[in-house]
Amino acid sequence: MRVCPGLGDFVSSSRPAWSERELPAFFRRWRTEWKDEELSPANYLDYEGGLRFVLAAAWLFCPETVEYRGCVFLKERFSQGTVDDWFTKLGQERQRIEAVVNHVELWDTFVNTALTGDDQLGEELPQLALALGECWQGVLSARYPDREITVRVSDEEDGSYGPTVTFWTSQAVSDFG
Repeated sequence: MRVCPGLGDFVSSSRPAWSERELPAFFRRWRTEWKDEELSPANYLDYEGGLRFVLAAAWLFCPETVEYRGCVFLKERFSQGTVDDWFTKLGQERQRIEAVVNHVELWDTFVNTALTGDDQLGEELPQLALALGECWQGVLSARYPDREITVRVSDEEDGSYGPTVTFWTSQAVSDFG
């Protein structure tokens, strides 16, 4: 378990919840510069021409998926050859295969963004991971109602991968047998 400022205990979860939100440092500074503490993140998106970024982020928060060999994969990360190789290595361990292929490391997603400095963007990534996990949980559960969706949000203790999000599926257990 890892404790992150403002997030409480930050642990892997099958139902990620981003309940204790803190406004990012860059946003708080922007709001102070405008001398208007009532400005919201939605205002920031409008003032800063953020529509382009929000449209692109839709693919991150509501990802396209593909089904293959009884599994669900992020379309962007799916390669038939790679998945077939994982089946060769892991046999029929579908959940492990899904978890590996669907594993997203946020440090890799934002490799061209300075994560240190005044904006403290690297420190914001655990909150982003929780928000992403919560979105995936809802989107994938709605998209695949016949499956149990497990989303894991984690932040490596040794700092080797940074905040990560992944998911796997299993057949939903029916109350009726």
